[in-house]
Amino acid sequence: MVLHRTRQGIGYAEEVPYDRDMEGVLWIRQAIAPGSGRALFPSVHALRQRRAISRMLCQVCGADTLEQDPERQLFLLKDVGRPVGQGELTTAAPVCPPCALIAVRHCPHLRKHVAAWVERPVTWGVTGIPYDRRTLLPVPGDDLAMVAYDDPAVRWLVATRQVLSLEGCTAASLSDLSATAGAR
Repeated sequence: MVLHRTRQGIGYAEEVPYDRDMEGVLWIRQAIAPGSGRALFPSVHALRQRRAISRMLCQVCGADTLEQDPERQLFLLKDVGRPVGQGELTTAAPVCPPCALIAVRHCPHLRKHVAAWVERPVTWGVTGIPYDRRTLLPVPGDDLAMVAYDDPAVRWLVATRQVLSLEGCTAASLSDLSATAGAR
């Protein structure tokens, strides 16, 4: 992947419409092969994650969570010792209750989890690989940068995941999910 300098930051030599999102942020290029392979939990496919976030699709089955419940979406996050808080930033897409139960059984990162019903998941920014403005090489280090859409640094980043700010959060428990899934 060869990057070059543009008026707005960095870009690909021959960009196509899928290379940038609605905010003009450059995205990593990945092969698309739906239905092939197996789940690689730590490495979410960038385009699939971006689509799930923008359309509020269940990150497990792809169902429209807004159609299931237009008032709130269920988010399942790795437990970091506290409940999901107002304004919590996440790259996780919502899940439907039956899939949340499947996810906690099968995803190693969610064995210890927190869940919340969220009234307003707001697009905040992206995580990605930051590039040096002078050398156009990745900034040394292993970490991905989390950058807000309104931060000028976003123009020097190749995005790998979209970030949401979770607003209107109400804690949920696994037993709540079991009861909800059983009612469907």
